[in-house]
Amino acid sequence: MPPDSPPAAVAAPAIPALTVQPPPSVFALFFAFAKMSLAGFGGVLAFARRGIVEQHRWMTADEFNETFALCHFLPGPNIVNLSVVFGSRFAASSAASPPLPGWSGRRCC
Repeated sequence: MPPDSPPAAVAAPAIPALTVQPPPSVFALFFAFAKMSLAGFGGVLAFARRGIVEQHRWMTADEFNETFALCHFLPGPNIVNLSVVFGSRFAASSAASPPLPGWSGRRCC
């Protein structure tokens, strides 16, 4: 290629914009977290990220990372803290509790 030739113009691939969905209902939170809890054994972080960020699009990847980083500082299991913080983010005290039984329901039986 000669040194005086202009660089080839290559169009960037189209990247689909990830849009955040509207806040979920209390029942949607409970069933989504119960499904994640039943699918995972030992480590449900991957299922939680896939469900919250990719499947339901309730949070962006950056929001999920920031929320999970906050949960490292809170006492208790990180993923349980994530469910409480996530639920309280959408509807304060009324939605903070439905994700928690979704996680812990498997352990109670």
